[in-house]
Amino acid sequence: MSLATPLGWGAALSVLLLAGCASPGAPDATRSPRLALAPAALRCEVAVQQRLTVQVPGRPAQQLESLLEVDAEAVRLAFFVMGQGMGTLVWDGWQWDKQLSRHWPAQLAPEQVLSDLQLAFWPARAVQRAVQPPWSVEVGPTGRRLLRDGREQVRVQFVGDTAVEIVYPGVPFALRIESPGGPRLCAPAQELP
Repeated sequence: MSLATPLGWGAALSVLLLAGCASPGAPDATRSPRLALAPAALRCEVAVQQRLTVQVPGRPAQQLESLLEVDAEAVRLAFFVMGQGMGTLVWDGWQWDKQLSRHWPAQLAPEQVLSDLQLAFWPARAVQRAVQPPWSVEVGPTGRRLLRDGREQVRVQFVGDTAVEIVYPGVPFALRIESPGGPRLCAPAQELP
């Protein structure tokens, strides 16, 4: 299915939903926690364009564009397919402002999108402090892993200098995020004290 149509984009987001259902989400103790860190926890201000590629075995990769802005006041996300706006999400650390296209899958929680971005890009210490036992975050030079009782639930892999890949083991799904700076959104000059 082509992403040239809003329906095609909705299919790509539905694939993202699969990952959300299989991992972070409901308050059930067997599911991983959703991160909802304060925007200021990123410790820098950024405004970047990102390319998201949804990879599902046996299907062509699906791509969409996003604009990510973060400052001390809010995280702002806008999603586009071939220049057509599909939705905007704003998180101020307390509440959401969601303006979603009618093609946005109702089952895909914007909170899951934020959680995945924060797991991948927010400072490791802030992410580690946000999870409680039996959950933990393991950080290494090539990525991060969200663990439950030592078992991997979500893996973030740093791919070169320009990309991050989010993998949900046991679910045939991966999300690749290409972004200036790759896994490091904040250049040293941008970081706030």
